[in-house]
Amino acid sequence: MDNIIKKDTKTIGSVIKAVEVMEEIAKSDDGLGVTEISNILNYGVSATYHLLNTLKQCNIIEQDRKTKKYRIGFALFRISGMAKRQNVLANLAQPYLDKLRELVGETSNLVILDGSDIVYIAQSESTKLLKMFTQLGAKVPFYCTGGGKILLSYQPKKMQDLILSKTNFEKYTKNTLSSAKDIIKELESIKEQGYAIDNEEREEGVTCIAAPIFDCYGEAIASISISGPTYRLKEKGIDSIINNVILISEELSLSLGYIED
Repeated sequence: MDNIIKKDTKTIGSVIKAVEVMEEIAKSDDGLGVTEISNILNYGVSATYHLLNTLKQCNIIEQDRKTKKYRIGFALFRISGMAKRQNVLANLAQPYLDKLRELVGETSNLVILDGSDIVYIAQSESTKLLKMFTQLGAKVPFYCTGGGKILLSYQPKKMQDLILSKTNFEKYTKNTLSSAKDIIKELESIKEQGYAIDNEEREEGVTCIAAPIFDCYGEAIASISISGPTYRLKEKGIDSIINNVILISEELSLSLGYIED
């Protein structure tokens, strides 16, 4: 798990391990066996089996009778569905995501910051054959995304330092910012201009433009963005897309009660 847990926070180790097991199963395409999970997480096979058996009894995961591999079960989908209905922010944002997609003609996203990652919580998918699509609930390192960088730029300095200290920088493309020093330097200009650009930093040929969403307390709680093939965004005009992203982010922020100083 990449979430940052404070040292004085009381936690239950078995629950953390169960969540980590579910995350690994969810990331797999065809499910995972007990030995595979044990090796990935460096848990004992016996302990891993007991965790899996417990989750299986609760229908959180299920086991294929032939392959013996585990995959996400019906109960977790049901819980996810209930959580989605209760996700007020995602529901409120959807019309704005749709509007942004119509204005730009590319996929729009709503993300939140979760430790050193961003999480995709809502999306309006482009109708074009070649389009960007990220599964809802997916986590991506903040430092190689427009949404992640814009959200970190509005965090208090102590939180920025904590998140950066917990970040394991990986070079995805030649443009990926690969150190805390590089990120800090860019955060200053990002906050000043009010938007952030992922310039092919996660995937080559893909550009993302993001702006912050503020709540009634003036806190940046989410980010709205446009992502698409770099060549197509350049053809449409980067400046025009930036203006549209900022426009919709301001409209959504106002709907949440934000009052600009």
